[in-house]
Amino acid sequence: MDDLPETSGNNDGTDLETLDYLRGVKSSTYLLLPLTPSPTPLDFKHPLSEEMNEGPFLTLNDDPKIDLQSSGDACAGDSSSSGDSNSVVQDPVSAQLINNISMLDYQTLSKNGDIIMGQPEICKLNGSINVNNRKLPNFVNWNWSVIRKILLWFVLTGLVACIGAIIAMVINIPTTCNPKLPWYQGKVFYEIFPASFKDSDNDGFGDFKGLIKKLDYIKELGGSAIRLNYIFEANDYPYNYYNSTSLLQIDKRVGVLKDFQELVNVAHKKEMNIILDIPVLSMTEPLKAYNVNDTFVFSIDPQESKDPTSAAIAYWSRAQNVDGFYLKNLENFVDDVNFEKSLQLWKQILGNGKIFIASELSFEKANGASSTVLLSLIDLIEVHLDLHNGTTGLKYHIKNILSLFDKKHYPWILWNIGSISSDRVSEKYENYTLPLTALELALPGTVSIFYGDEIGLGGLSDHDIEHDFHEHASINNVAMMTFPNNDKVSNAAPALPWISESALEPRYHYLNVIKTFIEFRLNTPTIYSKEYYKDDSILKNTGMRETVDNLILIERWYPRRNTCVLVVNLSNKAITTDLSMMFYGGTVVVSSNTSLVGQVLYFDEITFQPYSAVMFKLEK
Repeated sequence: MDDLPETSGNNDGTDLETLDYLRGVKSSTYLLLPLTPSPTPLDFKHPLSEEMNEGPFLTLNDDPKIDLQSSGDACAGDSSSSGDSNSVVQDPVSAQLINNISMLDYQTLSKNGDIIMGQPEICKLNGSINVNNRKLPNFVNWNWSVIRKILLWFVLTGLVACIGAIIAMVINIPTTCNPKLPWYQGKVFYEIFPASFKDSDNDGFGDFKGLIKKLDYIKELGGSAIRLNYIFEANDYPYNYYNSTSLLQIDKRVGVLKDFQELVNVAHKKEMNIILDIPVLSMTEPLKAYNVNDTFVFSIDPQESKDPTSAAIAYWSRAQNVDGFYLKNLENFVDDVNFEKSLQLWKQILGNGKIFIASELSFEKANGASSTVLLSLIDLIEVHLDLHNGTTGLKYHIKNILSLFDKKHYPWILWNIGSISSDRVSEKYENYTLPLTALELALPGTVSIFYGDEIGLGGLSDHDIEHDFHEHASINNVAMMTFPNNDKVSNAAPALPWISESALEPRYHYLNVIKTFIEFRLNTPTIYSKEYYKDDSILKNTGMRETVDNLILIERWYPRRNTCVLVVNLSNKAITTDLSMMFYGGTVVVSSNTSLVGQVLYFDEITFQPYSAVMFKLEK
């Protein structure tokens, strides 16, 4: 009691009386007595001060409402268990005041201001209250053992679900993060002359039904889009396939409209696109109130349209869901006064996600406004690669094209080494098909493979051209396609094909090599991308290195990816050279010689075999 305030320290007799008094007190309440006014804020008084001694303390013995016997039993567990009044001195006064407090009648106010009289309660030690005649809250009677089990089950279930979600996310994390491009950029197209591809009914003509059966063959090769050459009704089709009489009618020799619709539907289900070669026969008629932002509804009835080209584009793209068109003969109209308006109108008819393809000749002939519109509205410019000017001429052509089409909004390049408009590579350069195919597959842009080039298909023999087809020399490159399993329709005796087979034996071993080149291309952004972005700038990712004659060296790079180098030998002799000034060494990822795949080769005194193509992946 040394810490008592000075007021009690001035009079020793008063201190002794106070202590004696406290020893005889079991509990004291000054709290919330009935009708007792609240003390003024911060008006704290020491319980043993003289002012407090002036008024009487209320003890348990003074309140007739409290049963002393039950109170004594309730407080039997107190720290002063001996029952001796001397134990009061052993504990702090505040602790005894709290532990021995008795809740008397109290008054409180309801929300509406009415006085509510409280019922007497008997205290238990350690703060527990034994309530007499008072209704406990409902939650006290809940089945807490079951509730705890349920909550535990929810917690464990949530924990297992979170762990499962994390595992699923880890498993589904893509192993690669390749940039995605529109369906026509960086991909591989497969060009087909339907009448010479696959005959489904042995009438001698290839047809749409036969093509449907071979969609898996094209898909496995790596083709993501099919370009159909000349399917329209023509006089003496397919010999004069280019002489179309209607752009809205399919020639009956390749099928009917229902067959074509089935082809489109099945191709789309296989995530493949359909492109049609459409001859440009006219420009659009001048429209006084023409506005490129207007919405037009075009007639698909040839009887109501004076512009067959616009009607055909509207019909096949909107009604038949074709994904794009190769505008054949567009170069003949680049000087037409309605050329710009026609392209703008056709592009609006076509809609988003569908494409136009034009020839390199169209690009070369267009000038001024025609060139500007052409480059802004055409999606792909077809560029043909050949050896007419030798290896040096081929190198120059590639460099020139790459420099012309390196602008951001320019069309992508559609490379090909063979098409309906050119001779077969194998026909004039028998052993060059494989290295040239590898070359186009390493260039930036999109690649088109003419049906049969993947197996070295040749043209017709000189005998066939001179005797059977001397009047139709333009069809010498559309020999009947042959397939590795040589499947035939098992029905009545077949009719003779409308055209002979290739004069060259198919080289089916080309097929697997070209598949590996296509697969590597499609999975490597270093190859299929033509540019990349850095610091708000567009940078090219292709270079041609100068080397010995008959060797073409293409270097491709991309941020955070391995640089790739393709070396093509277009000579009939092996070439040994030292390329260590350019590169140190690399791993062969694909090659025309499959035995080299996986080997690490160094570029000092390296030898490249005749007609070979080797793709290296350099270390970062």
